[in-house]
Amino acid sequence: MPQLITRDVLERSLNWDAYFQLMKEMVAQPVGVYADEKMHRYTQSNLQRTELVLDKMVLNQKLYNALSELKDEWIWLMISEPWCGDASWGATALHILSTATDNIDLRILLRDTNPDIMQAYQTNGANAIPKLVCLRKSDLAELGTWGPRPQVLQALVNEMKADPSIEFKENVRRLHAWYEADMTASIQDEILDLVREWKTK
Repeated sequence: MPQLITRDVLERSLNWDAYFQLMKEMVAQPVGVYADEKMHRYTQSNLQRTELVLDKMVLNQKLYNALSELKDEWIWLMISEPWCGDASWGATALHILSTATDNIDLRILLRDTNPDIMQAYQTNGANAIPKLVCLRKSDLAELGTWGPRPQVLQALVNEMKADPSIEFKENVRRLHAWYEADMTASIQDEILDLVREWKTK
């Protein structure tokens, strides 16, 4: 089976600064899907959440140590989109984590323009984002994945979706209230376990 994530794929990916700038541009001057009023409103809210995480996230000391002691060079390839509410929390947290070491190169692929990559990393048959793929930089061997949400939140989302008495807007409100209260702690706990696992490969 041919390798799906190649150097050419990485060449068309974005770094965090370019991704964050794209988000701000789509809020200021929306085009394409962002010109839709609802999508534009989502993206405005996501920009505010992204800025909140950048300002408020506290790095787990054990995770910081695990990342700063990393010997191998990794690429964290993240599939994301500025319009995605979950990504405003998860993608931002992963960006901050990647800055704990010079040995992680965070790259971002936009989901909607890379359907072949997204299809290969679906969650329960859905194109759910953000999705992180950890690759060894030397040979692009896949070490593992994470996403799109912390497991404890995913369980809560499944419960809410199974309850027809809860309206969609209320589901969304509860989702983001959970994220804000947790402020990436659950994401960091899961990434810590994964980093320890990936280091053994």
